Amino acid sequence: MLPPNMSDGQEALAALLHGSARTWRLSDGRGALSRGTASGAATRRGHALLAAPLVGPRAELPAVSLLRFDDRVTPDVGPAFELTPAFVLASRGEATPLLSVRAGSAPVLEAFREQPWPRWRFRCDGWLIEREYRLIEGHAALLASWRLLAGKPVRLHVAPLLVARSLAGLQSETPEFRGAVTGIPGRVRCVTVEGYAAVTLWHGGAFMPARAWQRSLAYPYDGARTADAAADPEAGAATPSEDAFLPGWIQSALTAPGAALHVVVSPEEQLFRALATESRLGVPPARTLADCLAVLDLAEGERRDAWHTRALEGAAGTARLAAIAHSAKVVSDEPGDGRRGTGASAAGAADVADASGVAGAAPTAGASEPARELSRPEFVASLAARLNDALHERADRTAVLTDPALAEERGPEALRVAAGLVTLRAFASARDIARGYLAYLDEGLAPERFDAQGLPHYESPEASLWLVHVVDLLARRDAESEETRAFLADGAYRTLEGVLQHLRAGSRHGVRCDRDGFLWAGEGDAARSRADLNALWYHALVAMSQLAKRAKRRENAAFYMAWARELQRAYVDRFWDEAGGCLFGECSEQGVLRGAAPSQLYAISLPPMLLPPELGVRLVDTLTRELFTPRGLHPRPGDGTPEPAWLGPWASAMLRAHARDPRSAARVHAALSAYADLGEADAAELTPRGAADLLRAWIEEVDHAAAPEPVART
Repeated sequence: MLPPNMSDGQEALAALLHGSARTWRLSDGRGALSRGTASGAATRRGHALLAAPLVGPRAELPAVSLLRFDDRVTPDVGPAFELTPAFVLASRGEATPLLSVRAGSAPVLEAFREQPWPRWRFRCDGWLIEREYRLIEGHAALLASWRLLAGKPVRLHVAPLLVARSLAGLQSETPEFRGAVTGIPGRVRCVTVEGYAAVTLWHGGAFMPARAWQRSLAYPYDGARTADAAADPEAGAATPSEDAFLPGWIQSALTAPGAALHVVVSPEEQLFRALATESRLGVPPARTLADCLAVLDLAEGERRDAWHTRALEGAAGTARLAAIAHSAKVVSDEPGDGRRGTGASAAGAADVADASGVAGAAPTAGASEPARELSRPEFVASLAARLNDALHERADRTAVLTDPALAEERGPEALRVAAGLVTLRAFASARDIARGYLAYLDEGLAPERFDAQGLPHYESPEASLWLVHVVDLLARRDAESEETRAFLADGAYRTLEGVLQHLRAGSRHGVRCDRDGFLWAGEGDAARSRADLNALWYHALVAMSQLAKRAKRRENAAFYMAWARELQRAYVDRFWDEAGGCLFGECSEQGVLRGAAPSQLYAISLPPMLLPPELGVRLVDTLTRELFTPRGLHPRPGDGTPEPAWLGPWASAMLRAHARDPRSAARVHAALSAYADLGEADAAELTPRGAADLLRAWIEEVDHAAAPEPVART
């Protein structure tokens, strides 16, 4: 909730910084993005209402066209009220610029909802206004609406702020920004910078042209690690800022409840003609802007509601199966033999189901076990929406936009998103992602990344190992579906066998196995055998053993399992750092790399647990003591911005190492619940991979169980 009267004081600044912690994202599925915060104030340069891929020779990066709206409500009597505050750098005569808040009188932000798209309700001085933003699927177009829900008539002023830059860039006032405006009633087109598309605005008000610049818009979270640091006046000089062009403003009188102003912004000049051709404006096509948006809203709302419903149903089904698996506490000396036990053994014990103790198909109606309600459905829905909005349909495959600023896809992160989709039982999307990586395998290596043009780049074997993990998850969770059976029968298993043969025999970029079966990567002095990579290697061998069993290749299954056991026996001798109570990060000809790192969690978080139980406890306790914060894990002890993406693996590792005892269960539940409550202030933004890992940990490890009672430490 924003203060009723926003000022430039540090108290108001700190309140707005913390109020801007919760973020939202939208995607059109073709590369267009919209991102922002619950307060409306941008805290990072990547927070923009419309960023769309360029066309032509500069198509490698998405370009920001609409940065934000300056929207203001003016009643018949009294001051104007700014709906969207902003951070600015103001010198005030001092040599060092100060971070402050640019806003007049502010209304009360009565409510904010992220689903099915961002929606705000503002109340002040006898009126109630709702604002909402959404994207059109398959088109780079933002739909914005302001609607008077109750109260006396008001006048609304909406000014678009335009920039022409990449998501990672900053813009300064420059003569190169032409800002030439042409238009007819209801439509305006603004030319920006050469090489960037002009921007068209369709609106239901009166456009008043102006050529002005909004200067020194600041992004405090790009220049400070925490909200407290960002609010520090001494931190102002390090805060990046930019200028945005204001071509004019749209005026509209909202005379009675139900009256609305609609604005559509897009680089596609023929947007509505294209939508009519696609039969997306009704039959016959709607004639007015309001009617067009009503038709589009209905379709987009149904699409997002359908995903929301399927995601929650899938998560609930997975949570139910997790409850059954964890309550049984079934482990075995060899995955799948169904014997009971109390913990992971050093000889390669695996949970009876898969990497999280979950197996089988979704529960069916009429099953004896009652339906299980999710304890935090809004948290799950928010994480699920981030996975869905990261999906990007290319001509040849389903991609995952893991780095929007560079329009890149990083293979290991994309495949972890696929694993998160399996948790939601969105098997078709997970299969499509895996199928795309199978198609681009080269000498056993899956692409380390795809660049903005969709070209694959190869280096590390990490993506190959996550690919094995995803295919194994699909085989376990969706074993009864014809689609997954066909996916496996059409060559997925045989292809993965080729992957392991290449990695064993040697591949590009120095990828090879040594005489002890450990995986190396890099050439010459850069050759390294990493602890985290070999933990993934171990899990890939166990997974291939299970896939071989399903393919009725029992000799191969025995071979992979024997290799995994040998690797497990030698792993401690190779990587355990007794003095540090953790793992060596890597081994090379030059020696070992010491120090705790979050990626060491892989040796515990994925079952079967690679380390012996007593070492697993020591490792997770060391990593918790040296790296854990409520906002995520530091990349190094006491240093670096906490990364929330590691909270998911940390939660799984804590529960697994401590055999899910009440104390560890209470700590994990409290940590993930606190993160869900507090949002993203003081930490890096949650990436799609982080959303996937948090989702898996919450659904498969925490959500199915009631909140445990804290256990007093003695």
